[in-house]
Amino acid sequence: MADDHDARRKAHLRNTLIQHLQRCPFAGDTPDGMLACWLPPRGFEDAPHLIGAVVEAMVAAGELATRHLPDGRILYVRGPALRERA
Repeated sequence: MADDHDARRKAHLRNTLIQHLQRCPFAGDTPDGMLACWLPPRGFEDAPHLIGAVVEAMVAAGELATRHLPDGRILYVRGPALRERA
């Protein structure tokens, strides 16, 4: 049951991030920035525990692309799979 709940929560988080990228196609952020700025204030209380796996899956699917920042952090931007859907 917990796995089903996690899968549903991850899918909801992923869909919300995709919706944000559709509204703001030039957005880019770190996972911490996504948590702070891309999500509504309620309904995503478990997102800090899920964001890493969701971002990793989105990169693998081509929905997010990475940009390496000078300070070593990674910026995530809209990937080619989402650009094709636009």
